[in-house]
This record gives sequence, C-alpha cells and structure tokens, in this order.
Amino acid sequence: MHDAAYKLLFSRPRMVRDLLDGFAARSWSGSLDFESLAPLPASFVGRDLRQRHGDLIWRVRFRDEGWLYLVLLLEFQATVEPAMAVRILEYTGLLYRRLVAQDVLREHGALPPVLPVVLYNGQRRWTAPVEMTKLLAAGSEVLTPYQPSQRYYVLDVSRVSAADLPAGNLVSALIGLEKTRDAAGLRKALKALFGLLRNQKDDTLTQAFVTWLRQGLRHAGRLPSHGEGPLAQLREAQTMLEETVREWTREWLEQGRAQGIEQGRAQGIEQGRQEERELLCRQAARKFDAGAAEGLAAALARVTDPDRLARVGDWIIECATASELLARVRGDNGPGG
Repeated sequence: MHDAAYKLLFSRPRMVRDLLDGFAARSWSGSLDFESLAPLPASFVGRDLRQRHGDLIWRVRFRDEGWLYLVLLLEFQATVEPAMAVRILEYTGLLYRRLVAQDVLREHGALPPVLPVVLYNGQRRWTAPVEMTKLLAAGSEVLTPYQPSQRYYVLDVSRVSAADLPAGNLVSALIGLEKTRDAAGLRKALKALFGLLRNQKDDTLTQAFVTWLRQGLRHAGRLPSHGEGPLAQLREAQTMLEETVREWTREWLEQGRAQGIEQGRAQGIEQGRQEERELLCRQAARKFDAGAAEGLAAALARVTDPDRLARVGDWIIECATASELLARVRGDNGPGG
C-alpha cells in the first residue's frame, strides 16, 4: 500500500516545482518554465500497466518551448524494488506510445524527453540499480548498442543530509519532518513548514500537509481512531513517517520522566491546535466573511479534539452559508470539547 497523503502533496504544482528545483533538476532547473507545470490524468499511462496509488505524471515546458515529461513514482514499502528500472522503462514506453498516437512525433519530428523520479521513503537504503543496463547480463560488446538503456533519479528521503536540503523549499521541509527524532527538532521543523505555507496561500496544499501530519500521528497512537472526514478514510501501510512518530512518542515519554519535558510537549501540542484553529478561521473568512471567522473563533476556543477540528474543515467546504457552518459547529457535542 502507498501513502495517500503523500500523493495529495505531490498533486500540487509547488511541491513538484520544489522537487525539481531543489533536487532532481537542481543544476538545470533554470531552463524550465515552472508556470507551465501541469498534471496529466492517471489514464495517460495507459491500461497496459496497473496504475498504482503513488504514480503521477506531470509535464513542464522548457524555456525554449520544448516539453519535459516527469514520471513521478512514490515508493513506500518495506523492501527495495530491484526491478524498478524495468518498470520505469515500461512507463516510458507507454507514455511515448500515447504521444505517438496523438501525432506528437509527426508534428514535432521528435518525442519529448522524460525525467523519471523515484521518491523513496523506506528504512533500508535504496540499493536497486538506477540504470537499466545494470540489470542486463554481460554479453558480447557487439550487442551493447541494441540493449535498452535508461536511468532514473531516486530521492532516498532517509539518506538526504541536512546540508543538501535547500532553504525555502517545501520538499526540504517535508524531509526535515521525516528525519526529526526529538521534540525540539519537531517544533523547529513545523515552524519552518508553517512559514512556507503561509507565504504560499494555498489552502489545498496546507490541508494536504495537515492530513499528512495527522495521519502519521494517528498511526503512532497520538490521535483517537474514531472520527469522520478525511482521517477516517486513510488506511495506510506503515511508512517511515509512522515509525518516526512512534520514536518521537517513546523519546518524549522517556525524557518526560527524566527531564520534565512532558510539560513542554503539552504546550507544543496546544500551540499546534491553536494554529489549526486559526487556519480554519482564515478559511472561513476567505469563503464567507470576517464575521464568520469571528463567530468560528469563539465556537472553537475550547475545542481540542483533532477529529472535531477536522470536521469543521469539511463543513467549511460543504456549507453554503456562514450561519449553516456556525450552527453545525455549535451543535457538535462530540468528545474533546
């Protein structure tokens, strides 16, 4: 199984831009027109390969007017896939076959280049060959020109050093959170992330990060299992994020017994809840008006249960009027008040 929250994140143009600009195309990203970034439908790959939960395809224009196709695969599994280069080759072949069917080759005289990127989030180091030729048996040199050859870029999240994380980059912030092992580091990483998200003013991207964080905390036993909305629909396999948050939980408890950090942890959790309440109020103001935000702030002042806050986020989208929203919030007597 693959992480639905990760797919939500990399369904946003800014995440793909930061992936290219800060990692996969760092040395030549200046040749790309990021304003042209556009996702392609999942069916674009074709029916020959089973569309996996973590596979995405984007395209971006070069500044010289040519197109680059990005095949993005999200890998969240316990074992490394040795034959990844074969799957990349299959995806590329299907992509090119579709482009040929759309007369791209006849119209332009050439097919666009492809950049395959594997984003890997497992505990083990990625050891699979990144070149197709490395999977082929050695043979006569005369046959070498006839063999398939392709390379893919792999971002092994757990192995990226802090020095290789560019500042002001949302993928860097994501990796920073993945690699955090203590409460102080978590607060610092979250502060950096929230600062970047405020500058983006992209509510969908912000909600995707909130979902990603909640998912990890829920799997770690930090959130209750009951509830409605997006959280209840996320049933994911274990990922590095889940294992990381479990480690945070154990470390916080141990440090709390020895050093009194429990109080600081509680303050950090409350700060996070307050920031989420403020985000909900901003969303209400943007959809309705300032009065709706003020009424919502008063109604949420003592709400601490994450599931109740999540329901409010859903209601902001569903309700047609501010009065309907406030009526639902005030009438919600679920646990965690």
